[in-house]
Amino acid sequence: MPPLPNSPLRSLLAEAYSPCRFFGQCREAQWNPASGHIPRGFVGATGTPEDVELVMVFSKPGHPHDGERYDPEISADGLMQACVSHAYYSFKNGTDLFHRNTRWFIDQLYPDLTFDEQLRRVWLTEGRLCSIDNEIGRTTDRSCASNFLVRQVALLPNATVVAFGGKAKHYLTGIGIDYVSAYALAPPGANHRPARPSWEAAIAEVAARRQARRAGG
Repeated sequence: MPPLPNSPLRSLLAEAYSPCRFFGQCREAQWNPASGHIPRGFVGATGTPEDVELVMVFSKPGHPHDGERYDPEISADGLMQACVSHAYYSFKNGTDLFHRNTRWFIDQLYPDLTFDEQLRRVWLTEGRLCSIDNEIGRTTDRSCASNFLVRQVALLPNATVVAFGGKAKHYLTGIGIDYVSAYALAPPGANHRPARPSWEAAIAEVAARRQARRAGG
């Protein structure tokens, strides 16, 4: 079984599979496990909350992969574990360009660690946990971020937050969380010429904050 997030994060995110109380209020959210549409897109933070030095916030999950299905009959905890498993193998195997770019970013900060070791230091998550029909479309609903994202960040006291893309910045700004800004790691933003320099600048800022924190602690 892939490594799971620490216990506080697991308890928090299991709330999204009851199912999430915002289904209906957030008109774009979809609950359809058999077609892969459930809250998902997060992995990491496998050590203690204090071990996490970086939170990578993306906009939202893309459309489910071909064959990505979840059993609607299993428990909330089982659904959460299944989602973590899918995300883990997608990043580990570099399923899409997004996953490969994410791995590159992490590798610049932790070049001497294996992926599993890196996941003790890094939490990968979404501004909102559900897909929307228009994968590159914009949504203004902050229900998910106001409930789940703000609480995730609060559980990780030593982490620097990086927002990848305009939608991630929108969610983080709306809930008052300080962040380092970077271009999206997924197309189309990832294909723009300023994307790589923005990632390199974010890496330098995260490394500087990490060094300062370690020196002070």
